[in-house]
Amino acid sequence: MTATISYRPSRLARLGRLVANLGIGAVLTTQALTSVLALGWLTRRMGWITRTRMGAAEDAPGWLLGPREKGRIVRALGGLAANIRAGAVTLAALLSWTLPFSIFWLGAWWAGWENSFNKGYEQALVGPSVFLTGMGLAALILPVLPLMLAHVATEDRLSAAYEMRRIRGVVAQSGWRLAWLSAVTLVFATPLFAVHGVIIMGHEFFPGLEDMTPEAAAELKGRIVFGAAAVTFAALMLLRGMAARIYAFAAPRAAALRPGLWDGSVASDAARPAQGRSRLAVALWVAIAVACSGAFAFLILSTQFLDHAWWRWITHPYFGLPWPG
Repeated sequence: MTATISYRPSRLARLGRLVANLGIGAVLTTQALTSVLALGWLTRRMGWITRTRMGAAEDAPGWLLGPREKGRIVRALGGLAANIRAGAVTLAALLSWTLPFSIFWLGAWWAGWENSFNKGYEQALVGPSVFLTGMGLAALILPVLPLMLAHVATEDRLSAAYEMRRIRGVVAQSGWRLAWLSAVTLVFATPLFAVHGVIIMGHEFFPGLEDMTPEAAAELKGRIVFGAAAVTFAALMLLRGMAARIYAFAAPRAAALRPGLWDGSVASDAARPAQGRSRLAVALWVAIAVACSGAFAFLILSTQFLDHAWWRWITHPYFGLPWPG
């Protein structure tokens, strides 16, 4: 009888793979078009994490190569094609989930910024009120977004983004992990807003920039953009990995229970007091997650005072294309 030996990559090999993935992702996220590939790879990595934690055995997603057992063409370009497909599916899911509040933000941008430029001060309250409406919607949607992506990545289909009962059950079973993920997202998002401020208002912080030649200024801006892309991609690897692990924990528990209003289950009469405590805990963690997401939306508003790019209202690296723009 022949023993089967399974080989696990060494720590050095895993570290090398991590550095390579971070480098490739950073390069791809410097441009809007190529960031679709990075978005697809991040989604495929989420699905790989959830499935392996649920007991499946499969290879980690690659940037170019496909599965080993396939033919030569699929092996040579299968990973690239899978990343393109996953990126398109993920982008469609993200846009459909975020348009409800980003449309309000675009309207606020027009009613506020553009209206004030045209001296329409009699409508001055329109911009803030419309933005606050969008901010309220964003605070409710953004905490759920990573778990929705994990569900799409695990199921590998766009329709999974709209299975609200299953997503709701996963959210309810996540408990404190949902609030923790929202808080960590807020922490990692803050440096990105600071980078935008440096790029836009760098001449005020560093007067010497005005004396630089156009070539030197462009080179410096390129370095800053690449640094922002590297930080963004590294943060997304961490955050999406956290979301995948939370989903792997919560999804089996949600699937094993009949869907209820809050905690994913319908309790017996004897268990109703415990269910009440569970609902209170879920409400508390959801409230904390909503508060963190509201602060995240406020950071977007604050940063847009320094910028005038309309597309930043539609997408952000943490809930759209992983492109710092």
